[in-house]
Amino acid sequence: MSSTRMEPNMNRLARGGALNLVGAVSAGVLGLALVVIVARVYSPQVAGAFFAATSLFIILSAVSGLGSDAGLVRWLPRHLALGDPAAARRTVPIALIPVLAVAGVSAVALAAAAPWAAALIDSGHAVELTAMLRVLAVFLPIAALHDGLLAATRGHATMRPTVLIERIFRQAAQVTGVAIAPLVSDRPAALALAWALPYLPGTIAAAVWYRRLAVRSIRHAAPAAPTDAEAAPEPADRGPIREFWSYTAPRAVAQIFQTALQRADIVLIAALGSARDAAVYTAATRFIVVGQLGTQAIQQVLQPAVSRLLTLSDHAAAGRVFAVSTVWTVALTWPVHLAVATAAPAYLTFFGGDYPQSGQAATVILALTMLLATASGPVDVMLLMAGRSGLSLVNNAAALAVNLTLNLLLIPHHGVVGAAIAWAAALVTRNLLPLVQVRRVLGMSPMSAGLLWAAGSAVLSFAVLPLLARAGLGTGLGAVCVGLVPGAVLYAVLLWVARHRLSLTAFGSLLPGRAVAIPSATSDAVPKRSLHVHGS
Repeated sequence: MSSTRMEPNMNRLARGGALNLVGAVSAGVLGLALVVIVARVYSPQVAGAFFAATSLFIILSAVSGLGSDAGLVRWLPRHLALGDPAAARRTVPIALIPVLAVAGVSAVALAAAAPWAAALIDSGHAVELTAMLRVLAVFLPIAALHDGLLAATRGHATMRPTVLIERIFRQAAQVTGVAIAPLVSDRPAALALAWALPYLPGTIAAAVWYRRLAVRSIRHAAPAAPTDAEAAPEPADRGPIREFWSYTAPRAVAQIFQTALQRADIVLIAALGSARDAAVYTAATRFIVVGQLGTQAIQQVLQPAVSRLLTLSDHAAAGRVFAVSTVWTVALTWPVHLAVATAAPAYLTFFGGDYPQSGQAATVILALTMLLATASGPVDVMLLMAGRSGLSLVNNAAALAVNLTLNLLLIPHHGVVGAAIAWAAALVTRNLLPLVQVRRVLGMSPMSAGLLWAAGSAVLSFAVLPLLARAGLGTGLGAVCVGLVPGAVLYAVLLWVARHRLSLTAFGSLLPGRAVAIPSATSDAVPKRSLHVHGS
């Protein structure tokens, strides 16, 4: 593996990761603010019904997406790496036309079945919930197109549209709308409209941005851009369609399973328990979404980079990117999960009411489970970018089966805690299976000296110190600050000391004129070579 090839890979990963991190922090804070506003302004019953309705919307949006985001992020970088931007441009309608068709059918089905679904989720508020579901149904095709267009921009190796449109604009607009909605109308349908409406301007912005990227890629590849007739796929040419959907079809089902794994428990708690339980569970587990945004910030940059490297048969560089991405994921997310686990009572007080008493156990169970889930690295991404979408499907199906089975068994008797145990078991299944497969199929492992250092530093800083403070001072907010503030300082010092081992020096490329070194750790399961990366 040549250093000249690795240099731009690590620089791009660092730049994209830094930008995505900004978006992840913004989205995490705004998403948490949205849940806090809904939990405090509305009764637990209305809040739970809203969370269940939006969860159902997100599941149907994933169904409508047909896994096209993974297909676009895999195929567009391949076409561009091979110098064929026209093929990349033709791939987008191949992906999005079926998505819009399925989204339209899903919207009609949701509107028609809204009374039945509302009665199942919360019979006490069935009329209000029916109105909410029908409002959300109108926006299903818009949301599907929104996500597909943003995936197409990521396929052009830029994270700016996703960060600015999805992570900052849409989230901020939703929080603003949800905060204003009670002042305009006390009807739950207004709350649903305020949450869904930002998808419309976001979709328009994503379409304009993608068109600019597509035109630019064709202009840079040839003296003159192709005509519309040349850019359009031939009606009789089924090769690209078969090629795209033979890879994407298994991913479509896998993504449905994956989204159901993340959201179905809220719907099931509302149906098998109560809307109030659904509100408590949403509040207790919201921190996972915050942590996942950080993970996705790295993974979305990783996807086109790994696709490009595997296309060029550079497995050694792909393995290095995999190992470094795992280190960065742990360094970014473990502080969140450990801090929430050790300060669960204080965390839940933000939502008011009885949330701290009811949701504490579920919060701790899932916070500890997420440590294992993130330490396994972006294993599902590695399988997908290697073309093993069938394995991803099997893994997500197994995890969903575990989740649904345990939910049905545990929720009626243990409520929120039972749902947390079911999700924890599913997360373990979903991460351990692909971890073994990546090792056997690709010969890659996330384990490295940097990973051990990042994990140990996080445990010392955000578990040991906060627990000592809690033992001496109690569980109040003051005790939490006494433990976490010095822990954060210690963590920053430990990361700085090991910045070369953790490959954090790659972020020096963000500074003009800075030269940084990225040595491979001697115990990494990747090629042992010192690499010098020069920032532009």
